[in-house]
Amino acid sequence: MNAILRMSRTLLALTPLLLLVGCNGAIAPSFEAVGVEEIERDHERSVIEFRVRATNPNADPIPLRTVTYRVEINGERVFEGVRSPETTLHTYSDSEFVLPAVVPLESLQGTIEYALLGSVQYIPPGRLSEVLFDAEVHVPEAMLELEGTIEAGN
Repeated sequence: MNAILRMSRTLLALTPLLLLVGCNGAIAPSFEAVGVEEIERDHERSVIEFRVRATNPNADPIPLRTVTYRVEINGERVFEGVRSPETTLHTYSDSEFVLPAVVPLESLQGTIEYALLGSVQYIPPGRLSEVLFDAEVHVPEAMLELEGTIEAGN
């Protein structure tokens, strides 16, 4: 029993150290809207794609894992989703990925203001960062906050 208590205390004392080692000072990726395109439409809804450019400001690659996002049109939430961008941001580079949304057709009338809001989970450089991410001990997220206007027509 005494050995278990001693081991628990040791693990508890080492946890902050592990978290500090996993936080290696990498800068979070940034995101910008590149375009919005309607790809499908029926009499009730429209499927639109938001093209997003991700930028890696670091000297090491950063894998992007999960995007959790919502789409607001004229201030009203019309879609929520979770996707994988299926990309790794290479050293000091950009990469684009697409986030789809299914929106009610009545939301796409005239000039509309959209907001694409959410977060992107990523793995900072380093083997320990991967281990901590996989163990869900340290799962960093970068904010996704993109806004713009679309001329939707009628």
